[in-house]
Amino acid sequence: MKRRVVATGIARGYAKDEKDSDRLKKAGVRTIYRLDKGEALGKFKMRDGENLGVVDGLRIFGERRSQIASAIKLIHSWGATVVDAESRENSRDHGIQMLDDALKPRRPTGYMAELQERSVKSRLKDGRSPKREALAAWRNPRLKLKEVLEVTNWPQSTLYNTFGPRFKVKMD
Repeated sequence: MKRRVVATGIARGYAKDEKDSDRLKKAGVRTIYRLDKGEALGKFKMRDGENLGVVDGLRIFGERRSQIASAIKLIHSWGATVVDAESRENSRDHGIQMLDDALKPRRPTGYMAELQERSVKSRLKDGRSPKREALAAWRNPRLKLKEVLEVTNWPQSTLYNTFGPRFKVKMD
């Protein structure tokens, strides 16, 4: 008989969408508030000593440090603690590490393998990727300049002279 995993100590959960909600349910959390359904932090309140379960650390509270810090401050003012249901880190003991992880840029799965594959493919011919692929890499905001130069194998000056500025700034 399969034994059910219960997230001990986590009273309620807070999920961004259905996918995160399923991950919390798998961890054993029963009551889950969902951000995509309008259940924001101001709509519910935690009791003193309760734990609010989340997945992916503090990413659900925002993309900027100030957003995350204000959300954690509000939850701590209630006397509650944020706990990652999968890693078991909590905001009171591991807050700095959780904040650091939340602010790191996310890379898609297989990202580095895709970069390496493009790089190998580009070197098979004359050592440089085709103009169309170079333009796509040059305009991709997710790639750092160093990665663009590796993937395309074009000099930075040639890319700039051929395609212009990497990101165009709109002026009012």
